[in-house]
Amino acid sequence: MRMPRPFLLTLLIALCLALASAALAQYDPNAELPRPVNDIDEVKALPGYLIVNTDNLFLRSGDSARNTPVAILDGGTYLIVLGSNGREGGLAWWYVEVGGYEGWVKDEFVIVRGDLRGTPIVDSDGTLLSPALYVGYAAPLYDELTREGAVVCDITGDRFYLVLALNQSDATWIKVRATCAGRAVEGWVWAERGLLRNPAGVEIPVEG
Repeated sequence: MRMPRPFLLTLLIALCLALASAALAQYDPNAELPRPVNDIDEVKALPGYLIVNTDNLFLRSGDSARNTPVAILDGGTYLIVLGSNGREGGLAWWYVEVGGYEGWVKDEFVIVRGDLRGTPIVDSDGTLLSPALYVGYAAPLYDELTREGAVVCDITGDRFYLVLALNQSDATWIKVRATCAGRAVEGWVWAERGLLRNPAGVEIPVEG
């Protein structure tokens, strides 16, 4: 029996959203982000558009600095407007498309050109930045909450590692996920070997 076309369309949209959410959930804080651009002449032909007025602007998955970056935008990049968050007391964030990427930029970092009246209000479902530990130099990753435990591997320096847990609220030890010899591992790092970053204020579990 053939399914009705509206049902198939709804199913396809749901699948695309699920895949997009999964991709965002796998955000790698060490990955080099793309720097997309739009064709200027095509954007100028629109009734209204935006121009980035600062360098290295994050295009984010949601309307907050707590959300993951999708791309980095250079100053002078032209943006196609898809929507806004419509906050009271003045617009705060725009939902835009650039070079095939969609995401959010803050109003104070763009210049409005043309007529953007009637821009639809769009709900944001961006992914929060996960807590991460920046490790400046190579450090041992232990299987236990002690330097007497077995060393799982030595993790590379000058990288961020996703944080899984703390040993206590003041975090003398931090549990992270890493890749060693091509395999995913988990283990504990002495907190003094790195800097904990949690800009989204995500609650970190306590273990041990």
